[in-house]
Amino acid sequence: MAGRKLPKEAQAAFDKYTHNFVRRLKRPEALKMFVNEYKLSDEQASEMFDIFDIDKNGELSIWEYQQFYTTFGDSVHEVFELFNKAQKADGSGFVDMERTWEALKEIKTKSDRVLTEVELEQFLQKGTDENKEIDIKRFINIMVRIKTFRG
Repeated sequence: MAGRKLPKEAQAAFDKYTHNFVRRLKRPEALKMFVNEYKLSDEQASEMFDIFDIDKNGELSIWEYQQFYTTFGDSVHEVFELFNKAQKADGSGFVDMERTWEALKEIKTKSDRVLTEVELEQFLQKGTDENKEIDIKRFINIMVRIKTFRG
């Protein structure tokens, strides 16, 4: 990740919302960028901001944006589609573990391979809450960890 540059279109999307050449976006500007440039809903934009504001300072730095872009980029909608496919039929906002397993078993890691069953099980176990459930934030975190996994 270090030393990699963003594609010009991704850099332009970020720069469009900066002010005075500051390489950070405050939450409102970052949310506008996610909604306008990546066509996310307000709720989805908020989820992405909460996940990628890694230092939790209420701003999205260029480095944090780069983390977002290299993890999801223009395919950010896929994470929400996968979550919706795996979501429990009761509309609880949590995913069904069997459906989640099916949805994630084909996701490729940073080294361009799919996880073994043991690895996927470990990711899912670490991603569940105390009730053994996964909401959208936990699901996104699992996706980030899978996509950045080098093993």
